Amino acid sequence: MALSTENKLYISLGVLAVLGGAFFLQSKKEKEEAASYTLSGQAAALPKLELSDDDLKKIDKITISKPATGDAGAPIDVELTKTGEDWKLTKPIEANANQANVKSLLENLKSLKATELIDGSKASYAKFGVSDDKALHAVFSKGNGVALDLYFGESGGRGQMTRIGGKDGVYATKGYSSFLYARDVKGWRDMAILKFEDPDVTNVTIDNANGSFAFVYDKGKTTKNEFKKGKDGTPAPIKNYDESKLVDLLRAYKALNADNFADKGKTEADVGLDKPVATIQFTLKDGAKRQVRFGGTSEGSSRWAKVTGSDDIWSISSWAAEWATSDEKKFQKSEDKKPGSSDADHPNAQHFGGGMPPGMPPGHP
Repeated sequence: MALSTENKLYISLGVLAVLGGAFFLQSKKEKEEAASYTLSGQAAALPKLELSDDDLKKIDKITISKPATGDAGAPIDVELTKTGEDWKLTKPIEANANQANVKSLLENLKSLKATELIDGSKASYAKFGVSDDKALHAVFSKGNGVALDLYFGESGGRGQMTRIGGKDGVYATKGYSSFLYARDVKGWRDMAILKFEDPDVTNVTIDNANGSFAFVYDKGKTTKNEFKKGKDGTPAPIKNYDESKLVDLLRAYKALNADNFADKGKTEADVGLDKPVATIQFTLKDGAKRQVRFGGTSEGSSRWAKVTGSDDIWSISSWAAEWATSDEKKFQKSEDKKPGSSDADHPNAQHFGGGMPPGMPPGHP
């Protein structure tokens, strides 16, 4: 029986609907396949680098190997080990670690993210600076396992070139800060060498080539000051004494940080500490004494120093060292000085701003 025109129309529309549906599904599939080759599509397949807070708590060892660059000399290998809640520097020397710097490094691991696969093979390792001899290699371990093993190379418009230990390929990542990873050894070491509070100080004495100073301190005020010129001078109050100078001295020493330390094997004689050029001592209310001896100059105008009770030889900034090596004028009022001002008001001190790091002018970088 012949189909009516109306039935033919319905059949045609049905066929078109089926074909349209098939075309739609095919197009959708093709779009999905195409998307898998775009950056957004690749993202789901990229390795996960960032660690959670729980992951970070489990990390108990960090090793960082930094290659020599330019005139930087030999490569640097650092090992940090967690003991209890604190971190220790265990290589290349054994010392307390800078807890804040280690914490900043670990916090950075929460923001690391792979954004693009640059090359899935080993062929371009050298090109992107992630080869063994060029990359900064950082390994974060937990127990007997490895939480994260990364090689960081060149940085550019596409991101930080990164290689993942045990996995072929070069990835672009974001969140990496070379400042946090590429510190030298002193950047990982706790450089604090003195710690006390101003109100706890009762006496300050200084001995150097110019003579001897003696200060009695109580509740923010100097109750007695004396200076004996040379070895045979007669102790007498400092002429035109500036009360604020002792306050500035205590500011320089109450939380004193070294700016470097001597290489292992250096002796006191090597740095002039066998015959100190100056000694400064602080006596506290409980009778405890904190003494620093100064030797020859180290880098620039800094000086080598040694704190009683420690075998370490430190380099101390000139700003702190000069209080121990200066003459009587250091504690006198300046003729052009405004009443009530102190060394903290000096143009150089203003340049550094307030809130200085220990042992340095305010705000020293």
